[in-house]
Amino acid sequence: MNILGLGGSTHDFSACVTRGGLLESYIEEERVTRAKHSLHLGVSMRHCRAAGYCLDASGLTIDDMDEIIGSDIIEPAYYSKYAGRITLMNHHLAHAASAYYPSSFEEAAVLVADGRGSQEEGGSRKETFSFYYGRGKELVLLDRIYGEEADSDIANSLGKFYEEATAAIGFGFLEDGKTMGLAPYGTGRYVAAFSQLYELDSLGRFRQTPAQLAHMRSFIAEVCGREGEGDQARRDVAYAVQYHTEQAWIAACRYLHRLTGAENLCLAGGVALNSVANEKLLRFTPFKRIFVQPASGDAGTAIGSALYAHYRHKDNIRTADPRPFSPYLGRTYSTDECTRALAAHATRLNITKPANIYDTAARLLSEGSIIGWFSGRSEIGPRALGNRSILADPRQADMKDILNRRVKHREPFRPFAPIVLEERQEEYFALRHPSYYMLLVPEIIPSRQSDIPSVTHYDGTGRVQTVNSSLNPQLYQLVKAFDALTGTPVLLNTSFNDNGEPIVESPEDAVACFLRIDLDYLVIGDYLVQKSRQIGLSEGR
Repeated sequence: MNILGLGGSTHDFSACVTRGGLLESYIEEERVTRAKHSLHLGVSMRHCRAAGYCLDASGLTIDDMDEIIGSDIIEPAYYSKYAGRITLMNHHLAHAASAYYPSSFEEAAVLVADGRGSQEEGGSRKETFSFYYGRGKELVLLDRIYGEEADSDIANSLGKFYEEATAAIGFGFLEDGKTMGLAPYGTGRYVAAFSQLYELDSLGRFRQTPAQLAHMRSFIAEVCGREGEGDQARRDVAYAVQYHTEQAWIAACRYLHRLTGAENLCLAGGVALNSVANEKLLRFTPFKRIFVQPASGDAGTAIGSALYAHYRHKDNIRTADPRPFSPYLGRTYSTDECTRALAAHATRLNITKPANIYDTAARLLSEGSIIGWFSGRSEIGPRALGNRSILADPRQADMKDILNRRVKHREPFRPFAPIVLEERQEEYFALRHPSYYMLLVPEIIPSRQSDIPSVTHYDGTGRVQTVNSSLNPQLYQLVKAFDALTGTPVLLNTSFNDNGEPIVESPEDAVACFLRIDLDYLVIGDYLVQKSRQIGLSEGR
């Protein structure tokens, strides 16, 4: 059975193809249109280019599809070319399916939380939290929180709570990650004030009225507008909203555990991208294992829709795969495609093919070089997980500032993520649980923080990615080579893009980005690439 799943809402459109219940390909629309979050696409949205990408990657056509399915809050223009064929399903159910079905769990509690989802059947409210229990192939809804909309506001939404604080601080739409990165620089002086801006009911469920939301906006505007206090006030607001989001997230999961008694937890929805809050769940709830689907925002509902469509057929059974879910679902680019992309800019590049690309790259990294790393199939979700990454030496104390200023052109407070070999993780991080998708932020062991300063955030934490030889053998080999050379089994990782751009997808994207930003080298397949002359560099070392 072949299924085309579509994802998104008014942003972050996506597509995936499943064959026989197996995910064959997935891509977000932004990766092919090069429009971040698929915003401002206009009429070109109707082309639904992600669907064509996935069909081509799977060697199938639209006529080979047995079903086309997507969430019922996707902007209709995005699926208009499939009108009459597409089935629309509940948004939170698509989120829940996207987390539970790819997990390695035979049974699990499943929590979905975002800004807003589908409209209540027979009513006007929209879902904001959904609590599920998964066993076998069944997903059972246990409870749901709804919120009334008032203009652009919505009640009882943890996602909206964080989004509005982010906007009031001064960040843009879908820039909640900046608030999370800024929070450690703040103090707790507004924590008490924020406790008056929402409630947790007797069961631990998040409640917030539109009046409280409006008061929050006014409060933030007032404290950030005080003369001479703006910058520190914004930091303190970020601290407060992060603190209370963590408390609400913990309370919701404790409630879900009381409903299910499960040891396994799956998370989806935009709130599940708050990797700092996720790590707290391992310490402050009874759950022992957590799976956060790496594309847990609206784009990931393409996966959930397609897998739900597969498993709702009575003859299709589910057996959980004990192996970690692979996020590498982009198409495969051939050696010829890579060489053609390089050949198109041959006069501007020096191209070599080292005998051992891993040893060579490890040596260059240890010498302070910054490398664009293009390898294999692209990863899903907003985090670069080692196949479309910019890599650097975490031991270099000023590397964070160099990357933010010279390469990524972004705010100086924003941190970079560590990659660590799975077998060495506990030597550096206060975390036993694997973090394959960079969605947990543990403490870096204090005695190790000075060893890897450029990935140690202001509060001594790091948004770690655990690497093993089965999930990403190429990245594992590189980190092993770096460890053999330096004694440090950690690399700095950030997404291969410039500020405000989607992560690169194709060899052409990688070469164009390499030429545009100030990287020292590009590794693309087995090729090592250097600029033949200094072209458009922002500044030197």
